[in-house]
Amino acid sequence: MLTAVMFIWPIQQTIALRNALLFFALVWVIVGLVRLPQVDRWPREVPWVVWGVFAVLTVWMYLQAFGWALAPDKVLTEIRARWLLNLIVFFIGVSAARLLPDHRQTLIRLLFAMLAVNVWFIVGVDIVHWVQHGWLMRRFGGLEGTDFLSISGSPDKANYLTDMYLALLFAEVIMKRLGRAGVLGFGYPFIGVLFAGGLFSAYAEDMRNGTVLLGLMTLLSIGVLISQSPPARRRREIMVATIVGILGIGFVSYTLVHQQRWRTLLATVPIALDTSHNREWLTGGLPKFPDGQTVNVSNYQRIAWAKEGLHVIWHYPLGVGFQGQAFGYGVDAIYHTDLARGNHSHSGIIDFTDGVGLPGLVLWLIFIGTLFRKAWTGLAYERLAPAAALGMVVFDYFTRSLVDSIMRDHMWQMFMFMSGFLLSWTCLLSARGKQPAD
Repeated sequence: MLTAVMFIWPIQQTIALRNALLFFALVWVIVGLVRLPQVDRWPREVPWVVWGVFAVLTVWMYLQAFGWALAPDKVLTEIRARWLLNLIVFFIGVSAARLLPDHRQTLIRLLFAMLAVNVWFIVGVDIVHWVQHGWLMRRFGGLEGTDFLSISGSPDKANYLTDMYLALLFAEVIMKRLGRAGVLGFGYPFIGVLFAGGLFSAYAEDMRNGTVLLGLMTLLSIGVLISQSPPARRRREIMVATIVGILGIGFVSYTLVHQQRWRTLLATVPIALDTSHNREWLTGGLPKFPDGQTVNVSNYQRIAWAKEGLHVIWHYPLGVGFQGQAFGYGVDAIYHTDLARGNHSHSGIIDFTDGVGLPGLVLWLIFIGTLFRKAWTGLAYERLAPAAALGMVVFDYFTRSLVDSIMRDHMWQMFMFMSGFLLSWTCLLSARGKQPAD
């Protein structure tokens, strides 16, 4: 059931089926917990600060809705439909690790397989296209588009799955280089094949932010390996890390150099930041460079919207109320228009802060920091495989949320489920390792 949810989560027009499966998953969790001894029913292994953050943040959202939110009815709807659902999904993930003590690796392999389906579908279809037409499709979204055999798919949605797929593979390599088995339990040859498919998929999707994140995950993995390797093996690990770094950064550099959007990025910055005179970010259309060339739409809009998103935070430090279109409501309130209604800033963190304000942002960062801390201590001091996976998944999602609107819809739910499952798995192994021997 959880594997089925993972498969359909990102596919469009499956919300009803997704919610039905999540409902049955919640029923399974409740029944399973009730059957446990009463003392074991609450997941006490998860740090109390996590539940505290969720409780305080929920109360804060309701205070906004009944206090100063710009659209209180919509805020109340979104709290129920989005935020509380995320908490339920997190709880399902935490409970899955507790209720499947002998099948955690089986579940993570199945979840990974669902990510691999999209990755290898893109690989297969693009190779067939290359054989038939002599060129590779770029900006190709695979199964996540409405027309998944067309170049007009949704590469952003597919690329989020590819990033999570690669994050789990990076964690696997880290554990194997440290002399331990990873959560997936794959050997080096199979990992190499899987990595090749992930890199090909990332190339076909052609998402700039995803490519940058791939480079950052490579650097993070190298840093972890060098810092955690025993002194006797450190020189060899540095050599291996250097080779991996050259290959990884070389792939990233090649991909970025061949993206037209990068070539005009620096020239676009001052135009996009001058949101007072260049108001196309609000009214529509695109400004032009002095030579008459039109700016790249992605470069211009992302920079201008990010600036105006920060402008909303400045005007509404306590937030405009939790909702996916908080950016648009804030902009309309500041400029006394209705032109931005329904828009978002293309930064998940900025969108979230526009809604919940600076207090809500602090609470979210405490949650993310807690996940990072648990991942690091579990890896550095106990060499726990799910801790490595947790760290890479959290790094992947949080870093990407800075530049993409992924704190919404299925992307947020997938992260909450995976982080809950891996956190609980890590905490349970850590607690078992600290129990005194009989």
